[in-house]
Amino acid sequence: MEIQIKILQFFEQIRTETLTLLMTTITIMAESLFIVAILAGLYWCVDKIKSKRLAWFVLFNFVGNGMIKNLIQMPRPFDLGVVKPIRAETATSFSFPSGHTQTATSFWSGAMLVLRTKGMYVMGSCIILLTALSRVYLGVHWPMDVLGGIFFGVIFTLLANKLLGDKGEIRPAHVIGVSIVVLLVMIFKVDADLYKGAAALWGMTCGAYIEQKYIQFEAVQNWRIQLKKILIGFGGLVLIYLILSKVLPAVKIVKMIKYALLLLWITAGAPFIFKKLK
Repeated sequence: MEIQIKILQFFEQIRTETLTLLMTTITIMAESLFIVAILAGLYWCVDKIKSKRLAWFVLFNFVGNGMIKNLIQMPRPFDLGVVKPIRAETATSFSFPSGHTQTATSFWSGAMLVLRTKGMYVMGSCIILLTALSRVYLGVHWPMDVLGGIFFGVIFTLLANKLLGDKGEIRPAHVIGVSIVVLLVMIFKVDADLYKGAAALWGMTCGAYIEQKYIQFEAVQNWRIQLKKILIGFGGLVLIYLILSKVLPAVKIVKMIKYALLLLWITAGAPFIFKKLK
């Protein structure tokens, strides 16, 4: 623990405006809003099979990360007065393992599994390490947290890949398994990050299953159609989020419904509209 404190205090002492801006930008790239936006765009307009696999890896890791956090319940370094944090609002749950680091690891190691190119191996590894460094620099995680995030990110991504397969086909067993997880997080007392992540995984899994069985839209189109898809897709996302946030009370079940519907829209709702409008 003493070594970890010294590492955190060292990074606190070398903070500069430029370095802080860089580290903040890197950490934002591992946040759910950024990752979901990238995955949605890839799913609608580039390659729905590969992006579906990536989304499964990321959300599977998100739920796995939340389960470990709720079991261990490690306090953050700033909770113990070790350092002053930057962007403490992103530290919404327990400390170990780092959620940002595990998300970055799942996305980029997943991209390595999907693409298998030397460029992706190099770029993905660099971004994973920089994300881990940013969380320690910002004072929101212990060094052991980010190491745990990388470790569990790799393990859960490999497991998720084994469960889904290279073809990225969502089967009824996936829907049933994820539904059981959702029921469990509804029954037991867990933090908001975990139950929202479980709901999002359920929405993505069900939506992808509906799309591949009944909708089967084409991702690659001419640029005019792609632009319309982006406008419709993201416009619908914003509309659903605002309506559910403003109209319904902010209680657990409502939050779960909101995140499930957002992922259902991305994976099935928007593709259905795309197909109907041709």
